[in-house]
Amino acid sequence: MEVLKGKMKKKYMIFLAAIICGIVLLQLAPAVKAETGSEPTIYDSTYIDKLETQIKGLIQSSDADVGKKLEDTQKQLADTKNELATLKDSMVFKIIKLPAGKTLIGDASTEIIVRNTKRCKAYVANTASGGISNLISGKDIPNGTIIPANQLLLVPKADGRGITAIQDTDIMIKGTYTVK
Repeated sequence: MEVLKGKMKKKYMIFLAAIICGIVLLQLAPAVKAETGSEPTIYDSTYIDKLETQIKGLIQSSDADVGKKLEDTQKQLADTKNELATLKDSMVFKIIKLPAGKTLIGDASTEIIVRNTKRCKAYVANTASGGISNLISGKDIPNGTIIPANQLLLVPKADGRGITAIQDTDIMIKGTYTVK
């Protein structure tokens, strides 16, 4: 029986301690709520002016970034338009007149058709190996050789290959080139 009395006393003490803890917690809850700032805060004009200045600074810096990005994009667009125009020009045969004594140097994959007989000879720079490819006959035309009329020639690499005019010559050309 004494054992039972001791167990009852222990349960009673635990129950009493739980009730006391609950009461204490209920008393402390409003104080904790007040410290965490659940009440509306009143801001003074100095704080608001400081915030306004910071926000304006952020807006101005982002406007400058957007302006710079817009300028970069416009420049890239203009460059792309120029590249497309150059590419378009290089994809169609153009007719040019190559003056006597001038040399036309083609870039890689430039196609040339000499329209007049015995008025041009092949030009191959010392740094180039091989000649100009004659796509009609399937042979290379070496440096200094007269180019037959109406033959489709191909400059395989941009290494200084082209044609030199003996007399004023009409040329059809597709691709990029320089005249020296």
